[in-house]
Amino acid sequence: MKKYVIIPGCSDLNRGDQALVWETKRLAEENGFSGKFYLTAEENEPVEQSKKQGIHIIKPIMEHPSRVFKNKSNIHYNMSLKLKWGFVSIFDFLGSLFYLSKPTRAIAKVFMSREKKKALKVMEAADAVFVKGGGLFQTYGGLSSTYSMYFWCFHIFLAKALKKPIYIMPNSFGPFEGPLVKKIAKKAFDCCTFVTARESYSADMVKRDLGIDLPVYPDLAFGLQESALDRTQIMEKYNLPSDRPLVAMTMRPYRFPKSENPQKAYITFKKEMAKYIKWLYASGYMPVIVEHTLAVNAHENDGECIREVTQMLNEEEYRFVSNKTYNCYDLKAIYKMCDYIVGTRFHSVIFSLSSGVPGMAICYVGNKAQGIMHDIGLDDYAISIYDVNAELLKKKFEQLVANRDEVVHKITSYNNEVGIQHGSLMKQCSDLQNK
Repeated sequence: MKKYVIIPGCSDLNRGDQALVWETKRLAEENGFSGKFYLTAEENEPVEQSKKQGIHIIKPIMEHPSRVFKNKSNIHYNMSLKLKWGFVSIFDFLGSLFYLSKPTRAIAKVFMSREKKKALKVMEAADAVFVKGGGLFQTYGGLSSTYSMYFWCFHIFLAKALKKPIYIMPNSFGPFEGPLVKKIAKKAFDCCTFVTARESYSADMVKRDLGIDLPVYPDLAFGLQESALDRTQIMEKYNLPSDRPLVAMTMRPYRFPKSENPQKAYITFKKEMAKYIKWLYASGYMPVIVEHTLAVNAHENDGECIREVTQMLNEEEYRFVSNKTYNCYDLKAIYKMCDYIVGTRFHSVIFSLSSGVPGMAICYVGNKAQGIMHDIGLDDYAISIYDVNAELLKKKFEQLVANRDEVVHKITSYNNEVGIQHGSLMKQCSDLQNK
């Protein structure tokens, strides 16, 4: 039986990443890549939902330095933790080099744990490696950017050393800031059989900074199907009113690295979101706050931000949807039940837009949100997280409501091409595999 490996590692807690992994598997299987699919996942990451989808789990060969010095309350990193991670990274980097050539790889195997030996054996036997969609190769300067870029590229370099075909699913790329970052990224691209971007901003940046032309295809989550959750039961479970338009909302902790005072900027963001939610309720809408991404670490756990925002609200001014058993199919079904979306988690926006639900995106990193909203023709509804304030959100939302028909038409036109585009993408991968 053939074997296929999906990288980079992720867990079921991030329903956006989960959707991208599951859609990679589904589309690959529908286009001739039949066999066993493996996903890399860090130790203790929840992956039971993915296992139920027939995905087998292996450990990544190179792990994040946080495995040694853990800090779950990591919305803001201190210098001590950064130095500890830097120390671990040096040893990880030196050790990783042994895997990239056959003679030294044999030496490295002697010192590998049983789990990593199993993972390497799977990689050695794999017929292809898929890099799931999402945001990849994003750095913002400083010495840590060099290591970050190498860390993200390592499994691509390993797959190339093992002479495996590598297919990068539609991703957002860049910026490429930092020492040697562009060289490392270009080398990784050169290792791959086929590379695709998910929006034109990234394709343009890769062309400008790396001199590589990339085709553009829609984010794989645009093709995700929703589950059969019963609308009546969901409305009753979360006390959602039938006499108010429902506005789905997602929020996340953010470090505001470009701000002169990051902690103050984050506090301001939460206060402005609370003011906006109050305005929505007072204007006749029902804000439905969805815990889109769960996580062990505070920085990725939406609940941390939501809890602090809702402390500034009265209970009747919002509804809260949270359920650890929900998967990406379930969340898409819930977003589809709403009338609008205001999303910081961009896959909450994608789940909604792909269901015909119009909305606004609060953009926080890389090209993904601005790029995809631009390609749909919704630039006016992409707002930088640094610009978020209640008045701006009110103005943009009123514009969205007033132009609802036009927005829905643009979304529908984009969605109508998704199936065709994804079919073309996977056919090219299949054709290359069969050469």
